[in-house]
Formats: sequence, structure tokens, C-alpha cells
Amino acid sequence: MLLGDLRIWDGESNAALPAPSALRVEGQRIVDIGPQAALADGAETLLFPGCTAIPGLIDGHVHLVLDPEIVDPLEQVVAPAAQRLRAMEARAEAMLRAGITTARDLGGGEGLELALRERIASGEVPGPRLLCAGQPLTSRGGHCHFWGGEASSDEEIVSVVRRQLANAVDWVKVMATGGVMTKASDPFAAQFDERQLRLVVATAAAGGRSVAAHCHGTPGIENAARAGVASIEHCSFAGPGGFGRDLQPEVVAAVAEAGTWVSPTINLGWGRRLRAAAGDGEGHEAAARFVLQMRKVLAALRQAGVPLVASTDAGIPRVPHDRLAEGLAAFAELAELTPVEALRAATSTAADALGIGPEVGRLRPGAVADILIVEGDPLRDLAALRRPRWVLARGRLFEASG
Repeated sequence: MLLGDLRIWDGESNAALPAPSALRVEGQRIVDIGPQAALADGAETLLFPGCTAIPGLIDGHVHLVLDPEIVDPLEQVVAPAAQRLRAMEARAEAMLRAGITTARDLGGGEGLELALRERIASGEVPGPRLLCAGQPLTSRGGHCHFWGGEASSDEEIVSVVRRQLANAVDWVKVMATGGVMTKASDPFAAQFDERQLRLVVATAAAGGRSVAAHCHGTPGIENAARAGVASIEHCSFAGPGGFGRDLQPEVVAAVAEAGTWVSPTINLGWGRRLRAAAGDGEGHEAAARFVLQMRKVLAALRQAGVPLVASTDAGIPRVPHDRLAEGLAAFAELAELTPVEALRAATSTAADALGIGPEVGRLRPGAVADILIVEGDPLRDLAALRRPRWVLARGRLFEASG
């Protein structure tokens, strides 16, 4: 199959190959990229004038088990498991048709996301490639304790992590601090100390897996970085007064020195805050304070050389799973990224952070044929991501939802 009459951006370069360029796909792989005339011989050809081909998008942090229309997490399990799995399948298909071809699912309680991962991989249902973490490790009564990963002693910590490894997770998730979604949980406070987190990292590493750490409060961020986790989720530098209010340069330096990826989970909800901050209506002042503080956090991380990964925390209230495009626009505005920098965070950089580069997140011969075709030029305007035309996932062609 030949996809032609395209601009083609490879996921890394500063510019795209100009139209009319083409990609030749055989099976699940890209076999060639270049001038259309040189590649067309004998291939079924699909033409996309006025469009750009980019690598399929990657969302580094989602929860497919969560219904974004349900606020109380305890109400998420009211419906029978089979019904919830069907809803997850619908969310996964919506993600794929929005151009998201890979996602890292960082938490659930019953292994439904693991079952969905296998159904997608086998071709039974359409959806993005899933990398799953299973039950997050948390403290007794801690953030997301209702998912079953509670532990306090060293023996319990090791047991919870090994249980996830036995269930064939792709990542191990630990709640290094409390979180907003769990009542009586303190987002500012650390749930495990550095020694305990080192035990988590070592146990996961013995099973060939990396650790992602949920971190809002600054002490938890420092513990996680010094313990050697692979990615820090949120990285909010939360403290008394709110998110972004406890930014400490020495902790930023520790994150950078550790080589830790940061997944800041910026989604369309942040876009709503940006609009509120720019206006003068109700909630303007609170939104403006939040935006100011989080801009400082993101600027400090970028200045220190910490790589940032596109992620949305999809599934939390009012954050649908198929709206990465809006989240990426908010990410670019808050972190002062160019469109190309934002696109890298959702393609090649994200693939490397998730341990699946260079085969995924890039368009080049030999890479997996995960391809998003959009109207317009997203390297100039990220709004083009909201106009998807076609999606290839592992070489299979799907009509986009745009």
C-alpha cells in the first residue's frame, strides 16, 4: 500500500518532507519513504492532497477503566465487569480513530485493561497499543487504595509488585504521594520514603520492568527521583497553597541528574484553566494563579534539560480518552513549546520514554506503520491534529473520527 501526495514528518526532524511525498507500507511495517514517483510501482495507492502524515500519537498516561463522566471513583465499579470492558473497548476505539496509536495505562483494579491490551494486540478489537501497569502500589488507605495495591511493610511492597509482574504488566506504578481523586489522601505528602521506593525499583527491575511514580508533593518527587524511577507522573511541585507552589531548584536538579522522564498529564482541563485565566469571569484569579505557577514548574524542568512526555490522565473527571489533541495544544502553550517540540513529546520522545523507540514514534523504513494523516500542517498549527483523516495502526487502515 502506498500513501501519497503527502507532507511527511518523521517524528524527529525540524521540518517535513514536502508534498508529493509517499510512504510505502507492507504488512505492519514501513518499507520506504520518499518521492511519490519513485515508490508507486505496483502498489495500491491512496492520495491525500493537502494532508500531512506524522507518527501515530502517544498518550503517556491514561486510565481506560475510568469513565470520565463519573466523578466518584467508587462508583466506577457499580456496573458489571463485562459491561465496563465493553465501555473500555469503545474508549479505545475512539482513541485510535483520533490518531492515538499507543497509550500507557497507569492503573486499574481488576486487570480489565490487561485483558483489553490482549484483545487489541490480537486484532479482536480496534485500539491503540497498550502498555499497562495493573494495580498501582499505594500506602494503606492511600491514593487509589480501592484498586487493591495497598502495602506498608517491605514484604507487602515486594508482594504487590511481584503480583503485577506475575500478571505480565509492562510497567510498575507506585503512588509516591497522595492524590486528588482519593478522599483523605494528601497530595502534598509522601506515601513512601526513598528507601521504600528503591525497593520498588529493584523489585520491578528484577522482573525486567521500569517504574512510573505518581508525584504531586515535592518530597515525593525528590524521593522518586533519587530512588531511580523511570518516569515521574504529574510532577506538580505541590505544597501549602496549591500546585506549583513548592518549586525547589535542588529537586529539579535531582530529577535532571537522575535522567528521569516527566509526564506532566496536561489535558483539555488545563485548556479550560488557560481560557479562564485569560478572561475576567468567575474563577479567573484562581486559574491565573494556577497557570502562573505551573508555567514556572514547566520552565524550570525544561531549563534543566528534563524531557517532557505528552500525557493527559484521561479517564479522570471531564477528561475523555480521545482528546489528546486539545491537551497537546494546552501543553504547548503552558510549556512554551513550538508545534514541532509538542509533536515530538507525543511521538518520538514519548516512544523513547515508554521504552518502545525507535520502532514506534517515528516514520522511517523498518518502523511499525503507526501513522496519522491529518488535514493541514500540524508543524505550523497544532489545530490540524483535530482534523484527522486516516489512521494506520500496525499497518491496518482506519477511518479517523474527525
